[in-house]
Amino acid sequence: MYRALLVDFYGTLVAEDDALIARIADGIARASQSGASPSDVRAHWNRHFRRLCTESFGDRFAKQREIELESLRGAARDCGAKVDVEALSAELFAYWAAPAPLAGAAEFLRDCPLPLCIVSNIDDAELAAAICGLGWDLPRVVTSEGCRAYKPRGEMFRTALELLGCEPSEVLHVGDSLGSDVGGALAAGIDVAWLNPTGRAPGEHQPRYVINSVRDVPPLLTSPRSTPR
Repeated sequence: MYRALLVDFYGTLVAEDDALIARIADGIARASQSGASPSDVRAHWNRHFRRLCTESFGDRFAKQREIELESLRGAARDCGAKVDVEALSAELFAYWAAPAPLAGAAEFLRDCPLPLCIVSNIDDAELAAAICGLGWDLPRVVTSEGCRAYKPRGEMFRTALELLGCEPSEVLHVGDSLGSDVGGALAAGIDVAWLNPTGRAPGEHQPRYVINSVRDVPPLLTSPRSTPR
């Protein structure tokens, strides 16, 4: 049985910013001089974003806001679109600080029988504002800004384990991202409950559990670790 939980925030406890991402991509596509489609914009945007996150650690660390703006500038440049990147991103930044909770998240946090630590690829200010606005009691929080590294690197997982006073084998990580959450936790020797309500294929990753929402987590906490779902 597990002694504690690590829990991702965006996409796991609160809804992702997918609608805003789609709106921004549409705006850049409309301004594109090369005929780029919204899916083209998102592909370029994701490529820049992932590269910048991978390169960002230690002395080379950049906050999520900075990476967002730089990756969007790169996407606009690639698509030949002259747009106001800061204006396009303003609503996105506002959402990060005031996200919508996913169904069952508040009840899960209220009733969770184990200590937990939030592990989120986000800046300190946005996550603090989000937690405060939701009225959630989350005393243990690990951010990319605080660790100067992003999941799937191991710094955030190790910091969370230290806060909880646990070994990797004693915790379960709950998250929705295959690369950041599943890949990162598995590399750190931590079991994963992958939040996958849309039935995505896990690819090379093998999470111990696949769940539809955090409502599915409590039964896992008393299940033998040798019996995956």
